[in-house]
Amino acid sequence: MSQDDLPARVRRLHVRSRKLVESLFAGNYHSVFKGPGLEFDEVRDYQYGDDVRFIDWNVSSRMAAPYSKTFKEERELVLMGVVDVSASLSTGVAGRTKRDTAGNLFALLAMAAVANNDKVGSLLYSDRVERLVVPMKDRKHVLRQISEVLGHHPRGRGSDLALALKTTAQNLKRKSIVVVLSDFRSQGYQSELALLARKHDVIAIRITDPTDYSFPEVGLVEAEDPETGKGFSAWGHSKSLRKEYSDFWDDERRAWLKNCRAIGADTLEVSTEEEPADSLLAFFRRRRGA
Repeated sequence: MSQDDLPARVRRLHVRSRKLVESLFAGNYHSVFKGPGLEFDEVRDYQYGDDVRFIDWNVSSRMAAPYSKTFKEERELVLMGVVDVSASLSTGVAGRTKRDTAGNLFALLAMAAVANNDKVGSLLYSDRVERLVVPMKDRKHVLRQISEVLGHHPRGRGSDLALALKTTAQNLKRKSIVVVLSDFRSQGYQSELALLARKHDVIAIRITDPTDYSFPEVGLVEAEDPETGKGFSAWGHSKSLRKEYSDFWDDERRAWLKNCRAIGADTLEVSTEEEPADSLLAFFRRRRGA
């Protein structure tokens, strides 16, 4: 995709995002997320039935009478997109790559968030942190982020998801919605994902492609790992090879699902063959009804 295509693409996504907001989020947008919690409101006289954990002992000692802290629910949300821009997301079908799908998903979520006056931030990563944008509300700021996610040219080829998650945790000062958009073909990130999920509402979105689970049934295939550049040859007509390939990625998928569920991170899988807006609508309807 050329840089000249970006403005038109962002405009198209803006139109699609309206459907997302109107069909699901309008009037009930915050209900599909685990809210940021409570913020301090005021101190008042202790009343019978107040939770003793919220007694303000400093004020009570000065006033010689019990006083309680009161809280109000924080309604402003922070959406942080952690977007994989490594070389493994360059694969795809019918002219749409995993990278395109990840970018479209981020754009739709970001536009829905800004329509509801929430803050949006993003972190792009490969084998390094490519770009970090702190969450802000401004609509132009969000549109610039979307253009950057869709059009960024990464310096790295590999994937260090652990570094991306650690950096995200270090830069979020309050409870946020963290959406991780990746094919999760990275090693050693599980503990960092667990730490992030302890404080934040983490949604892990796995971007897939038909070739992830089905080796092409053709003759001799010359393939290359997009991140390492290492090549190999394989005979596509081999039933045993195709089964081994399929079994390997099925095991990887099950392990990913099991790990995410164990740490409390929600999951969504979106294929390059799917319409991202439809996938998000179905996911959040399920989440709201859970």
